[in-house]
Amino acid sequence: MRYYFTILPFAIFSATNGASLAGKPGNKAKVCTVEASGTNLTDDAPAIRSAFSRCNHGGNVVFNASTYYVNSVLNITGLENIKIDIQGKLLWSTDIQYWLNHSLPVGYQNQSTAFVLSGNNVRINGHGTGNLDGNGDYWYQWIKKQPNTSNYPGRPHQITFNGLTNSVIKGLSFFRSQMWTMSIINSHNSILEDILVNNTGNVVSSSNTDGANTMFSSNITMKNWTVYNGDDSIAIKANSTNISILDSKFYNGLGIAIGSIGQYFGRFETIQHLRVENIQYVNTLHAFYMKTWTADQNGYPPNGGGGGIGFAEDLYLKNLTVLGLRGAAFAISQCTRFSGAPGVGNCTNSQFQIRDVGIDGMEGTSTSSRVASLQCSAEKPCTDITLENVDLKLSNGSAADSYLCGNVVDAKGWDCTGKVCEGGSATGEC
Repeated sequence: MRYYFTILPFAIFSATNGASLAGKPGNKAKVCTVEASGTNLTDDAPAIRSAFSRCNHGGNVVFNASTYYVNSVLNITGLENIKIDIQGKLLWSTDIQYWLNHSLPVGYQNQSTAFVLSGNNVRINGHGTGNLDGNGDYWYQWIKKQPNTSNYPGRPHQITFNGLTNSVIKGLSFFRSQMWTMSIINSHNSILEDILVNNTGNVVSSSNTDGANTMFSSNITMKNWTVYNGDDSIAIKANSTNISILDSKFYNGLGIAIGSIGQYFGRFETIQHLRVENIQYVNTLHAFYMKTWTADQNGYPPNGGGGGIGFAEDLYLKNLTVLGLRGAAFAISQCTRFSGAPGVGNCTNSQFQIRDVGIDGMEGTSTSSRVASLQCSAEKPCTDITLENVDLKLSNGSAADSYLCGNVVDAKGWDCTGKVCEGGSATGEC
């Protein structure tokens, strides 16, 4: 087996002093402090947009230790060589109808966002106190009453980094996101570290409150994340390459996800070179799971689709600690079909192949006896699946020792103990 925990290097080009920020030796960087209105009756978004416009290309945008009321969409693009200090809170309004009608397109799965930020050499520092709050309690109660409680049209992500390159984001917290917390799309060579996500509702919980999702991005490092939520802790989606998730803790969600993928009929997509190390899970459904759509198109994204092609390969995890897992530690389901009625679609015909996947070192406790539940495609079987140094215990102290599989070729370090169930799933198991 390859040595698979050499993190791929990449450069972060950041200015280190005021002179370089300003672009001319001896010039001090321009500072644009955003003044908070102090009332939710006044939209602070225009002042925010103005500050970014005035301090782009070498300046410093400062949010004081105040609450900023964001009542309209933020589309901050074309940033270059800019520093952003967030010491206070950005609080999104509760006008659900406004956001449903004005949220900005993400460009994937027909989803949208409340905040787009893009640019090169962007350095955001929350100093451990900066916070983005989506006021999600209102959304979570509202969505419970809708016929579509997941990907409701116009329900926005809290923030989308679209076209972010050579950048660093650190020391920020994100509370009660409206839907996904963060979508990272068309972004490259960037680090996101010391990040807290807490999407725990004060009244009800909500689905689709992912911590982060990557798409069409490469060389992204997520380090020292803490995520409390009810869905994917972090999800790696289409055409994500060289993604690292390090030294993080995940609570109550579904664990680290690959996909869903294969949702667009005939479209070729890949996920390659994932490195995950030193992760703690508490009360998550899985540690790691993968989900692809079937080969049968049934509806359209975000709540339907299928028939995509491609592969996921070179995905490796090391040093995982789990407490109270609720399902299989490692799960694969190649039978995602959200809008299909039960029984519609073939659970073994996916044209998207999963190969070269490994977990080395996982210990802790589980309420499930299933170490692995791998429901792979008969058309494109899973190959080269490695599980080593696994020590999972049930509450009575006995070992979790069930390895269920279907259409797995060339297993390493483990033997299949039984047939896996075949059925539609969006969360990794039947």
